[in-house]
Amino acid sequence: MKERWAGRFFTIWSVQALSLLGSAVAQFAIVWWLTDTSGSAVVLASATLVAMLPQVVFGPFIGALVDRLDRRKVMIVADSVVALFGFVLAVLFWMDRIEIWHLYVIMAARSLGGAFHWPAMQASTTQLVPEKQLPRIAGMNQALQGASQIMAPPLGALLLALLPLHGMMLIDVATAMIAITPLFFIHIPQPKTQPDAAAQGGAASAWRTLW
Repeated sequence: MKERWAGRFFTIWSVQALSLLGSAVAQFAIVWWLTDTSGSAVVLASATLVAMLPQVVFGPFIGALVDRLDRRKVMIVADSVVALFGFVLAVLFWMDRIEIWHLYVIMAARSLGGAFHWPAMQASTTQLVPEKQLPRIAGMNQALQGASQIMAPPLGALLLALLPLHGMMLIDVATAMIAITPLFFIHIPQPKTQPDAAAQGGAASAWRTLW
């Protein structure tokens, strides 16, 4: 039984970790381009705000919504959104048609995809992992996020010396597609009872708190 849950979970976890690192490297390349192109602190601050705002604003509602959806499908769609917009960025960089406003729009869309992905991954973890293993997995997830942020700048700088910017974006696309693939073959159990009034009450409460 242990081998069964561990094999399924760590297959998904490892490719999601790879996708997280690919996104962090792509984000580093975007920040480098903005710095090199604009040289403006206002542009960098605005880009950071745009990348964070969808998750801050919609996060409370998305968490309640994800609890009522198929988590595996949510992760597939979220990773597909990241891959799609990463590919759009790659094309724009390759054609040398990229503009700062393009990055704002795409960063917002990718952030929204991430806002769906992370709650779905967390909810899936509770269905795939035995309860006594959850604290250890939570620690691994925290370590993974920290490691990706530490590794992304030096790895991104190295890759920038070797690849054009569109190549950097294609790395993000490739890692997102790799992350999607196992989700088509690995079953993620759904809760026996879908949250109804509680989830709706949580969403309504979040709406009232926000506004």
